[in-house]
Amino acid sequence: MKLSAGLFPLVLSLLVPSLVSAQSIFDSLYEAQTILLYFDSGKHLLHADAEQELDAGMLITNGLSADKTLRITAHADSVGGFQYNEKLAKRRAASVAEALKKRGVPQSAIISITSFGERQLATHSATEEGLRLNRRAVIEIARKIPMSVFEGRVTDSKTGAGLESVVTFSSKTRNDSVQTDTSGRYSVRLPKDSVVRREVQAKEHFFESATFKVFGSPELYKKYKVSPDIQLPPATPGETAILRNLFFMGDQDVLLQVSKPELPKILKFLHLNPDLVIEIGGHINLPYPKKHNFTLAPGQTPEAYILSKQDSWKKDLSTRRAKTVFVWLVQNGIPQERMTFKGYDNTKMLFPHTINAQEQEQNRRVEITVIGKM
Repeated sequence: MKLSAGLFPLVLSLLVPSLVSAQSIFDSLYEAQTILLYFDSGKHLLHADAEQELDAGMLITNGLSADKTLRITAHADSVGGFQYNEKLAKRRAASVAEALKKRGVPQSAIISITSFGERQLATHSATEEGLRLNRRAVIEIARKIPMSVFEGRVTDSKTGAGLESVVTFSSKTRNDSVQTDTSGRYSVRLPKDSVVRREVQAKEHFFESATFKVFGSPELYKKYKVSPDIQLPPATPGETAILRNLFFMGDQDVLLQVSKPELPKILKFLHLNPDLVIEIGGHINLPYPKKHNFTLAPGQTPEAYILSKQDSWKKDLSTRRAKTVFVWLVQNGIPQERMTFKGYDNTKMLFPHTINAQEQEQNRRVEITVIGKM
């Protein structure tokens, strides 16, 4: 017996009357367990081993509660004629349905019974083992995941105007998008109690991403300060956006592993706005002391003094961090003439006097500034 975690969708057509252009995603998501049963060549009845595997599978799933459903698919190997295998697979599907009925599974719990004959081979191997793997029936036992409505509005952070945009929601198992309507509104159904990452992209605006837990009531979103409404700053010349999820290892130009998913978002932003020219700015964490106990040269700032005492390799670290992003974007198709990169050392730290690791992490960052249009 083989049990594996997975997901399968039951297609439902759900319309949101008030949002003509919006879509519902993640609808009818199921957590599924799979039971595989194998047949003897040319046979459709379950042999003793398959009966035992079915018993064990039903035991592991703790029977069949009212919120669970089943889907049966049956297959044949490629030995024999096409029509023969079609009929054989159909008989195998009926045998499995009858075996489930004997174990107390009501007919109403089986949402579909499908036979594929030899049309969906598990393997094209002609060995005995390969043929055995093709002589199979698959039972998917699924439980519907409770869903929660999540709706909000995407607006321009300066004007408050609604933005037509694409809002992407992703979890460990799913990744899908919803298009807002002309006023920036969206409405989606998300798996309750799941952790979902949301990303928003709109033309001529910087992007936004956040991770949050899906709750069942608006009050909980307020309590945990999770807002469904999204404000995007305009990406106009002179405006700067901090890449808040792009972090580097201390004293290195190596991106932290958790930062790798941020790079495709920058790429998508530049593809969405093909006329923008940007500067990629790199920064390092080199905090200032709370009190100056050193002598400055004429015209020298405390920031310049601190930087002058560092090893030479560290002085250009901010430049190398900016270049890391620049090179990745060039390698992924963005023309060099659309970008420049520059290191700002420690002159623009978000936290000049850091008090914890989180503030240090945010100091060693990269920003993008729109410097013009092509």
